[in-house]
Amino acid sequence: MNSSKLGRRIVLYLISMIVILVVAFSILLYLNTTSTVNKSVGSQAINTATNLAALLDAEKYKRLSENPEESDLYWELREELNELRLKNGVMYAYTYAIPEQDDPITFLVDGMPIDNIEGVAPIGDISLVTHYKDVERVLEGEGHHTNLLEDDTYGQFLSSFVPLFDSKGEVVAIVGVDIAATQIQQIKNTILWTTLPISLVIILLISFISLFAVYWFIKSSTQPLTTLKEGTALFAVGDIIGAESILATIDNKHDNEISDFASAFLQSLFRLKDTFLNLNKSSKYMEDVVGSIGQAMHSVRALNDSMIESIMQIASGSKDQKVNNNEVVNAMEEMTIGIQRIADSSNTVAVSSNEMTSLVESSVHEARGVVSQIQQVETSVLATGAHVKDLGEKYKSIGNMVEVITNIADQTNLLALNAAIEAARAGESGKGFAVVAGEVRKLAELSRNSAEEIRSHLKQFEEVTLQALKEMETSSGQVRSGTQAVKIIGENLERVLETVLRVNDEIQDVSTVTEQMSASSEEVLASTEYMNGIMDDNVSRTNQVAEVSDEQVKFVDALEKTIEQLQGSTRNMTESINHFRVR
Repeated sequence: MNSSKLGRRIVLYLISMIVILVVAFSILLYLNTTSTVNKSVGSQAINTATNLAALLDAEKYKRLSENPEESDLYWELREELNELRLKNGVMYAYTYAIPEQDDPITFLVDGMPIDNIEGVAPIGDISLVTHYKDVERVLEGEGHHTNLLEDDTYGQFLSSFVPLFDSKGEVVAIVGVDIAATQIQQIKNTILWTTLPISLVIILLISFISLFAVYWFIKSSTQPLTTLKEGTALFAVGDIIGAESILATIDNKHDNEISDFASAFLQSLFRLKDTFLNLNKSSKYMEDVVGSIGQAMHSVRALNDSMIESIMQIASGSKDQKVNNNEVVNAMEEMTIGIQRIADSSNTVAVSSNEMTSLVESSVHEARGVVSQIQQVETSVLATGAHVKDLGEKYKSIGNMVEVITNIADQTNLLALNAAIEAARAGESGKGFAVVAGEVRKLAELSRNSAEEIRSHLKQFEEVTLQALKEMETSSGQVRSGTQAVKIIGENLERVLETVLRVNDEIQDVSTVTEQMSASSEEVLASTEYMNGIMDDNVSRTNQVAEVSDEQVKFVDALEKTIEQLQGSTRNMTESINHFRVR
């Protein structure tokens, strides 16, 4: 039975897992025992080394380390260490000198018999198996042991190290003890042969009990699978009622996946039975619906033929309307071209009118500027005449001043002459005064001559001023006449400007109306062309509809064939449903 096969497979799988676990447990037990024995023997070796170190004289070792030679002290300590080795039953006892950081470890005293020469490490010899990291904790005052070491001469052994303290608590040497691996192996074998068989028997006993319980549980839990197999066999031949009655006998006392599957399968049969009942009803209803669809398709064919005839008439009318629209479009294009030419001419005239307006405005502005400038010139000429008259009056005042200067010079000259006469009368005492009088007379003559020259220039300035006054009066009259003429020209230009502005406004109105007419004609043309495009599209769409209608006729034919096939499939489905016994 399938359930028994499944149970046996599960049991075999569990047996394989138990065997693997037993092997793994044995390996772990062996490794754990080895580690425990090594730690235990290592601790015992440290205790042995500690006891041995307590019997050593630290002061003697301190003196020997200070003077490392094979002296009487060395031989005394060696014999003592050998006796302690024999009493404690260790393989090897020795002392190391205190090393520096990362320096090699050197022997201080090798605890071998005095008469033994071979295999003895002399004082200062470097150890080949012990390194600084092995004694680093010893230098800090703690004991330490190594793992199993291998040596070609002594085989496997374990080393332990302890510090040797002096009276001050300082480490003066390192005491080492080696224990042969035979002792370790004996202890390990004793423990393994004592614990391993008992552990294996207990594990196997528990495993067999567990396997029996699992097998019984699997067998009882998979019992519903046999009933499920019988039910599915009946379901395969279409006997849903028989499968339902067999599956209903399953006892779901075990709340597991198999019982859940049996319940779910039974519920599926209930729903499948309902589904087949509904399908039977639906198939009969579908036969009726397919028959109705066949009748409707005949009506659709008749309507489709009528629609095709109407579409062909619409297509013919659309083609005639398209021809008329093309003629309207051509006429609108010619009218639009004529309006555009008028608009272009109006724009040209408007541009010329604007240029003429600008020119007249510029002329009026310039005429106003000329009038203003002439008026400024007239004002300047009149002001200049007044200044010239004032200048003539000031020239007369300067002439009077020059006359006064001339009189002063004559008086000064006369005074200087009198002073010279008086100086001549004074004789030698008046010579200096005579010289001064002579210089004063020269200055008076020079002042008189300069005053005469100034008077001559003032005379000439007076004549020039009179001539300038006459010419300014003449220029002032001409400026007044020119100002009046320019004012008349400016007034005429302003009247011309008003006329030009009115003409320009009329031209702008005409140009605006023409542009509006051109835009309107283009819009009408665009609308006409758009209507023509719509007509083209309508003709194209009508043709497409006609083609689609032809395709629709083919589709209706194919649909009629499909309906016939559907009727056959519906009959076949009804026969297949009737194959299942659901009532």
